[in-house]
Amino acid sequence: MPAARYEAVLATFAAPQGVGFRLNGLRLTELEMDPESVESRLQVEGVPFQRVAGVPGAYAAPADARAALMASAPYAAGAIYLQNVASQLPALALDPRPGERVLDLCAAPGSKAGQLAALMQGSGELVAVEKARPRYYRMLANLREQGVRNARTVLGSGTGYWHREPEAFDRVLLDAPCSTEGRFRADDPETTRYWSERKIKEMRAVQERLLFGAVQALRPGGMLVYSTCTFAPEENEAVVDRALRTFGPALEIVDVGLPVDGPAAAAETAGLSSWRGRSFDERLQSTRRVLPDGLLEGFFVARLRK
Repeated sequence: MPAARYEAVLATFAAPQGVGFRLNGLRLTELEMDPESVESRLQVEGVPFQRVAGVPGAYAAPADARAALMASAPYAAGAIYLQNVASQLPALALDPRPGERVLDLCAAPGSKAGQLAALMQGSGELVAVEKARPRYYRMLANLREQGVRNARTVLGSGTGYWHREPEAFDRVLLDAPCSTEGRFRADDPETTRYWSERKIKEMRAVQERLLFGAVQALRPGGMLVYSTCTFAPEENEAVVDRALRTFGPALEIVDVGLPVDGPAAAAETAGLSSWRGRSFDERLQSTRRVLPDGLLEGFFVARLRK
């Protein structure tokens, strides 16, 4: 990360983290509610919040408002869904449209899958793949709670799913498993317990196989978003660089399309052009790193067209 921002990022690991949430368009339609009515109800219940500029449907609340949010009527009705604002960016970058076929390759626990279904307005088909059985069933429950009805869930490996449906999807989201450096917390040793440089290398190998499968599942002309919640260049730019070299002119990086104003824009930096003596494809500077700021977690987002 930029040296000038290092101390500020480090400080976020110890500071209370704001609560991000988004409107759930699927439930709003069922409930015949609009954003203004949700906001009014939260105000009546005394829950502090504000809209997040530049991120459609996103809101922020103080760290100590989490319990009040979860006790609110809009939360009980499913009209709002708690999700870090940075975590909302990959689905927005993918920009799925109603009627399309969309693949979510590592879909548990279902937060981004639910967001994708809402952006698709419940139309088209969302295929949500998850390998780990406990996480798969957690995802099923989560999708039901969000009112998702256009999803076909698959218990299986994301690396090999493309064999079942090669070049069959308009858009693919790969929010890959990673070393989760962007979620480190100084007050929670579990967030760093399993971190190591060896773990980073292991994750990179998995990510490269997943991204290969994601490209193979994408139809020509289709759009793919690759994201992680880590800072490690080995898991971010290096993985995408490998895909560019593997697929050559069949794959191109396009602008991520993330917010141009507001806190998300302020937290963004360009993708790296090199790391530890290795140079990356210059197009990787069009990818985006999101640095923690007390509201947003750390994230990496790349958008590619086949």
